[in-house]
Amino acid sequence: MATAIVQSGDYLLEMATGDQENAFILGTSLLGGSNVLGGETEFADITTFTNQINYRRGRRKVTDQQNQSGTLSFQMSDNVASGNLNPLYTGGTFYDNTNNQPGLAPLRKVRLSRSGAYLFVGRVSSYDYRYQLGGLDEVSVHCNDDQILLAQAILPETVTVEELSSARLSAILANAAVAWPGTTDITAGTATLGAYPIAADTNASAYCQQIVDGEQGRLFMSRAGELTYQPRIGTTLAAVSATFSDAGSDIPFNDITIEFDQNNVVNKASVTIEGGTVQVANNATSQSLYFIQAVSQSASLLSTDAQALTLADYLLEPDPVPRYTSVGVNFALLSDAQRTALAAIEIGDTIQITKAMLVGGSITQTLAVEGIEATITVSGGHTVTFFTSAQVVLNTFILGDTTFGILGTTNALG
Repeated sequence: MATAIVQSGDYLLEMATGDQENAFILGTSLLGGSNVLGGETEFADITTFTNQINYRRGRRKVTDQQNQSGTLSFQMSDNVASGNLNPLYTGGTFYDNTNNQPGLAPLRKVRLSRSGAYLFVGRVSSYDYRYQLGGLDEVSVHCNDDQILLAQAILPETVTVEELSSARLSAILANAAVAWPGTTDITAGTATLGAYPIAADTNASAYCQQIVDGEQGRLFMSRAGELTYQPRIGTTLAAVSATFSDAGSDIPFNDITIEFDQNNVVNKASVTIEGGTVQVANNATSQSLYFIQAVSQSASLLSTDAQALTLADYLLEPDPVPRYTSVGVNFALLSDAQRTALAAIEIGDTIQITKAMLVGGSITQTLAVEGIEATITVSGGHTVTFFTSAQVVLNTFILGDTTFGILGTTNALG
């Protein structure tokens, strides 16, 4: 049963117990009844035992490693749970008597939702219990989403064919060494990868990172636990999912940061495919102003030198451009409709931020969401920060229209 959190909404934190509901048991269950083979995972509602929840998905900057697992952590009081959270208590409510082991344990599935909409789905990595003499017995739980499964898989020697990056990712997920256990949402890529053999004992996560490096897209677990792949970032036809401003008519924010430093400058980029020659893109004007700020990719999975040069050009960021790099929001400041809209924002979505300046009016920027970090407490409610990247929203091409009927930098086929 969902628990109301002050000025935030109704939340439900659940952990699998190891038991199966509605499982068909030979000699006991009735044919044609409600029980099914394998049953359904039984989840325990542990919301009321929890005093703080933190979760993170995605990345803060586009230069951060893309292929990383999201995390969820929370703290529970066993005094509130009447001792039932203790993994040594065999008579506990959540103890798995069938298998004679703790029901709340590492590798159990965990899920966090608000008003029925998931915020995080993953598995328990650690379940740490701490006794305190004369004090509260506490449990600290750390979880990862299923992207961590890629880091645990080792690929055998594998023959590949020339194919889109999205097709290569699908092939990796279907490899017997990975056998991806969940659902996927894979959008067709723009980059073609070469037919380079995969060496034996290659880590699946590291190889997926090479795929993302060649495409320069996104790979992440969605709020509902679906492995999601998006193509090369920078432009979109998607409408704005949320509009933030301090004007009073849009979603209010607590704080905004502007990242404006030399680390954003790239005026020399080199990309080399396997067996190819190095392809270099330079911006001489930027180099004269900011010295040489270089990035490089070696042994790229791209199929041709021409694609490598296109990628090198794409990686250039010759000038430091100020932009809103994050926006923080406290749900206590929002209407319930605004809270529901923010809870649904996903990595890759487009948002718009308007901030009134001390002088010169206001500045509006349209950005893409790269990462989401949030904290939920019983006393303080739900706060969330969205980390962003530059985004260009294109108009849908309309044949014969004087404005939208011209294919170019602002219009594109839907």
